[in-house]
Amino acid sequence: MRLFTVSAALLFSTAAHAAPLTIATDIPPVHALALMVMGDRGQAELLMDQGGDAHDFQLRPSQARLISVADGIIWTGPELAFWLDSTLEAMDREDSALALLHVDGTHERIIGEEDHNDHDAHDAHDNHDDHGHEEDHHEAEHSDHEGHDHSGLDPHAWLSPENGQKWLGAIAEYLTNLDPEGADTYAANAKAAQDRLASLEADISATLAPYQDQGIVVFHDAYGYFTDHFGIKVTGTIASSEAATPGARHLSDLRDHITEDGVTCIFSEPQHDPAYIQAITKELNLRSGVLDPMGSTLPAGPDLYPQLLENLADSIATCLKG
Repeated sequence: MRLFTVSAALLFSTAAHAAPLTIATDIPPVHALALMVMGDRGQAELLMDQGGDAHDFQLRPSQARLISVADGIIWTGPELAFWLDSTLEAMDREDSALALLHVDGTHERIIGEEDHNDHDAHDAHDNHDDHGHEEDHHEAEHSDHEGHDHSGLDPHAWLSPENGQKWLGAIAEYLTNLDPEGADTYAANAKAAQDRLASLEADISATLAPYQDQGIVVFHDAYGYFTDHFGIKVTGTIASSEAATPGARHLSDLRDHITEDGVTCIFSEPQHDPAYIQAITKELNLRSGVLDPMGSTLPAGPDLYPQLLENLADSIATCLKG
């Protein structure tokens, strides 16, 4: 059962919290959401280096120490940050951490799943059967992945502004359990941030409305929450995962889909080699842009999350506008 719970030990040990909170967070978007709620009542520390890859990040000893002494941990969940999962388990901190993917009401999608018709989930998962969502997310295998799980729950859920708003409320509740005296501050900050995201969501909808009948190609299947929410069609992906090298058959099929669908725009990511993108762009005379789903090129801080969403919309609209 997917419930937002805080262990009894956490509840009783934080009845009064005099010192400013220290919260450990896994990735830049989660770090930003935590800061939006915390305000000046504490500090959120970012574990993953800005510009790093979530699928192959390794904790340094100093970061492991931070996790051991932090008042709380807010993370995406083991579906993405499997490199953090084993550390939390070893430190017996899983039950006292907030995994945002497991928050009640989080909108979920399955890898390769689209709300519109496409080419068999972009042919990117020809060797993967679609699996129903498992109720117990911790059954997913994390130890031998070269990247996060690419046959189950799509972990890029922060790219839905609906989820961002839901998570702000969960973060406020989590911080209140750690620091009851800050309850009013956390609630007010969360409400202000939710209002900001709701306004941004409306702006993005207006920005992308003219392009809902046009297809794009992206580097990997990370954007479903965003594109489904705003009605953008993804015709295909270069790679089936962040860690995968695209095969010749896949790239040949992708070229066919681009031609059939009249795709004009293809997008790379700042963390990955753009060679495949550049080759296809030149061969098929496409326009190209850059999408940054992790906010890796943005300054870390509370503004990163809304700026990340706005940048995705602007990049897509700019490229499609031509």
